[in-house]
Amino acid sequence: MTEQSLKEYLKDKTQARVAADIGVTQGAVWSMLRSGRRIMVCTHDDGRVEAYEIKPVGRKAAA
Repeated sequence: MTEQSLKEYLKDKTQARVAADIGVTQGAVWSMLRSGRRIMVCTHDDGRVEAYEIKPVGRKAAA
């Protein structure tokens, strides 16, 4: 299993390919990149690809 940021995962792929890999639209990938969200992409040994967002928790995180 490997994990990398969305930006890193995109280095050798098109936005359309990444969108198909993680099950969203190309526009959603573009929005994730533009927003600065901390999106990680996990590639499993069996070939599955998943994405998740790292978000702060609690009130202090928002300050």
